[in-house]
Amino acid sequence: MATTEEETMAQDRTFELSVAQTVIPLPCFFPSVSSVKTNLMPVDYVELLCAAGHPLFLASAFDIANCPPEHLPRMNAALSRSKERGTAILMDSGNYEGFWKEELAWTPDRFHEVAKVSEHHLCFCYDNQEPPDTYEAIAEDVVSSVLRDQEHALGTVAPIIHGPTELLPTAARMVAEQLFPVMLSVAERALGDGIIARMQTVRRIRKSLDELGFYCPLHLLGTGNPLSIAAYSMAGADSFDGLEWCQTVVDHESGRLYHFQQWDLFKGQTDWGSNGALPYIQSALMHNLEFYRAFMADLREALMKEAEEDFLRRYAPDKQASLLMNAIKGGD
Repeated sequence: MATTEEETMAQDRTFELSVAQTVIPLPCFFPSVSSVKTNLMPVDYVELLCAAGHPLFLASAFDIANCPPEHLPRMNAALSRSKERGTAILMDSGNYEGFWKEELAWTPDRFHEVAKVSEHHLCFCYDNQEPPDTYEAIAEDVVSSVLRDQEHALGTVAPIIHGPTELLPTAARMVAEQLFPVMLSVAERALGDGIIARMQTVRRIRKSLDELGFYCPLHLLGTGNPLSIAAYSMAGADSFDGLEWCQTVVDHESGRLYHFQQWDLFKGQTDWGSNGALPYIQSALMHNLEFYRAFMADLREALMKEAEEDFLRRYAPDKQASLLMNAIKGGD
């Protein structure tokens, strides 16, 4: 019997990512830590993630470089403890924070100063926010950036592909065939105007990467909504990061996100709502981390058992689930 492209992708899919003797189950979600649009200081989030023993998270090189002097020892200690415990640390280039804070002095050299001394397993390259307009030039620019940054980083440098949506599949393949990266990343916002278009773009990128003869995990920058994570995973993405875990409160039953002030409505779902061990915000964050940890484990199991549609329908009404399933099939 003939094998469909979807079946081939499922058979070839990798469910583990090995980096520096640390194994990360795929798909995975890195809770992001940032000084932009968040309630606490970056060091507070890193210390909370460390205390929680969360298996992975993303920290910004910009925030580490700009830690107040009294916070830097705490930040370094928390990163070191996390790494010693086997937590997978992903370092972002810091361009997100640099953009929002209009920090023109945030340059590759300053990024290198952090990457060569601050603990991490993986880090993204210092990405070009104004990429060329051909896939050949995009690929050349990204490869050059990764090779440059790898000379200054403690961990493994992974590429980020920026560019027009229609160029991403070919540019990603060209980068991957030259670098054989442990992971390749694109920004969710670059995938299209809505979740349907974005899922179809993910599907096309996955199809293009699968032509390489080896499995290259695909990371989506800025994706922390549980329903989006599930949908993009089914389309072929493997890894995600986002700030939703520290900006909202998640309903464990529906996977929907709510304002922090509404945590009172969901406190009974975990012990963090009643034990009084932590302040309000920190308790809500622990509540969220507990959800994401279980959600990603269940999603992984569903993908491995090829029961992903049943998983999707746990978090989306039938009409919405059908739209998302059709988007996956229409991405070729």
